[in-house]
Amino acid sequence: MSESISTPVQPNLVEIVSKYILLEVSRKALKGKCPFHKDQATSLMVYEEKNMFQCFGCGKGGGPIEFVMAIENKSREDAIGIIAQAK
Repeated sequence: MSESISTPVQPNLVEIVSKYILLEVSRKALKGKCPFHKDQATSLMVYEEKNMFQCFGCGKGGGPIEFVMAIENKSREDAIGIIAQAK
């Protein structure tokens, strides 16, 4: 009898970021105006295949949890809860 091991599903960063800002298609990533600083350009890059973001203006970066923590000003636990409720 084989047991199936459940692995946690990584939240989709593109879906999360898209709720807050408009993303445009770029060559290797999606890009948008960073919500963490006054951004006149599109310095926030979202790498769909890596499920990571990086702002080349303010330096913020990370994955889905870090994005929600920063934009909602929440703790890691609260950010995980927000992501879980959105599913």
